[in-house]
Amino acid sequence: MEHDQLVAPGTAHVMSSYLTCEVATVSRSGTPVAWPVSGVWRPADQTFVLSTSIGFAQKALNVRRDARVALLFSDPTGSGSGSAAGQDQPGQVLVQGDGACPDEIVTSFSRNGDLWRKIDSAQPSSRALSGGRLTRRLLDVYYMRLIISVTPAAVTTRPALTGAGRPLSVPAMPGLPASYARELGDFTSGVLARLDDDGLPTLDRVVPEPADGGLLVPGIEAKPGPASLLFHRHDEQLAGNRSLVVLGELIEGTGGLVFRPDRVVDGVRTAGLLTPFRFVRGLRARAQAYLDRRGLERPVVAWDELEAIQARVDADTASR
Repeated sequence: MEHDQLVAPGTAHVMSSYLTCEVATVSRSGTPVAWPVSGVWRPADQTFVLSTSIGFAQKALNVRRDARVALLFSDPTGSGSGSAAGQDQPGQVLVQGDGACPDEIVTSFSRNGDLWRKIDSAQPSSRALSGGRLTRRLLDVYYMRLIISVTPAAVTTRPALTGAGRPLSVPAMPGLPASYARELGDFTSGVLARLDDDGLPTLDRVVPEPADGGLLVPGIEAKPGPASLLFHRHDEQLAGNRSLVVLGELIEGTGGLVFRPDRVVDGVRTAGLLTPFRFVRGLRARAQAYLDRRGLERPVVAWDELEAIQARVDADTASR
């Protein structure tokens, strides 16, 4: 099927306008794991392009080892699309395809200017990560990026999720400590990452319910196996970010398919007095480990190119 048939105009609009999507890659253990990302759809190349810091390199490493990738565009927050889509625009878009991530650290912003323009305009708070000599010295590793491109092989549109208005109520259980179980009450849904019948990663936005020593995922028909649940949120300007992933497996329960937790992987947390210090310390340590394993010198970030992109965004905003 030709790509212009695969990605219809309404579908392309969702892929371009949603501020984030969930991207699932396959871990070394064979578990599909999803994290929220921002990216750009490039119709001329028929690829979706995203990037990640070398301090958050795991999804890139997964893609290099296993090209199977899935993207789900399911959260319209900040996109101007509202919770319901028009007749020509689906509420959710699932993309399954092949990912590629060259073993190259990119510190030039002009090479992916469209991506950085989107991030800067959608997330004004991101400028705090590059606004000053000390900040740049501490957070230059954040801008040492690995570029992932995804070429769609299958695209599925879905209506917006219904029945997700109330906060989740999840008890503590093995694999899900009480502190994280309480925190899930700040979310109204999660994103299930699993393998489909063809062994490809796929994603479903779900409203999990406690059952059978795990979490029932209603409305999902799938074979048992390794899986994960991502919970993430952001506000209209990509601030107030929080993400965490629960790793586990899907099993057959008395009332349907049940996700049984094994452990929690903490993600981004922007709230809290000590959060910025922990974020910087962890990011720098992981980034240095990435460089050390490869025997690489610390690359230089092209700050002037980032400043030029920010100036262009400001000019475009002022002209509206």
